[in-house]
Amino acid sequence: MMMILYGAEHHLLVISNTIDAEKHGHSFLQVTISLEDEFEIEIEGQSMTCSGVVINSNVVHRLKGAGHPLLLLLMDSTSEMAGSFKRYTENRKYHAFPPGMMKTIREFVQIEYPGVKDADSYLSFLGQLMKLLGVEHVNTTIVDPRIREFIQLIKDCTNSEHSVSLFARQIGLSNSRLSHLFKENTGISLSGYMLLHKLQKATYFIFKGLSITDAAMAAGFDSPSHLAVTSKRLLGMTAKDIRKDSVFLEVSCLH
Repeated sequence: MMMILYGAEHHLLVISNTIDAEKHGHSFLQVTISLEDEFEIEIEGQSMTCSGVVINSNVVHRLKGAGHPLLLLLMDSTSEMAGSFKRYTENRKYHAFPPGMMKTIREFVQIEYPGVKDADSYLSFLGQLMKLLGVEHVNTTIVDPRIREFIQLIKDCTNSEHSVSLFARQIGLSNSRLSHLFKENTGISLSGYMLLHKLQKATYFIFKGLSITDAAMAAGFDSPSHLAVTSKRLLGMTAKDIRKDSVFLEVSCLH
């Protein structure tokens, strides 16, 4: 099975049978859906078998999916998309979806995803997937306009340095105040958000034909090995794995 990645500003969607993640935690909100029966996942040390699950941010989990086709949706926790799933998790660590719902989604994905060839068909696919998951995009809960401005500055950033200090000065805040307000408004750490931004950027550069070394440096990682470790921790595969036998569709422009 070929690995397929869809990349957008606030999420990555992966369809693959090579996802194999050791015990890890991250600031993404994560939805994992089996495209074949059930799969085994360990959440906070507790093993369970299910056909689909949404895992809250910063919850330690382990996914052994090698050889098992899965759909993995990783969402930036500050996004409206992630906000729409929070009614399932609320303050809980995870929510297992009912098998009947997952059977419907499994059939839908298997029929529809091969036809996704461009941004429009992907957005249509994603919209239908969200409806089947019983979620709708909700308005952002980020109330502080300075934090909204900061997130826009990060999205528009073309520099590999991603200088948080510079952006903080631009919106009239100290680093520590920005960090505090960011956590208060979004529920995730500023460092976690910046890591997501860099990983997305590196992924885009790799698929645009840059070497892994060049992509790592252009995206602001200290070294190619830092990118490899980050990718393995968050996606369950290294940058090298992503590149091998993969198809990538950029569905929204991240500069």
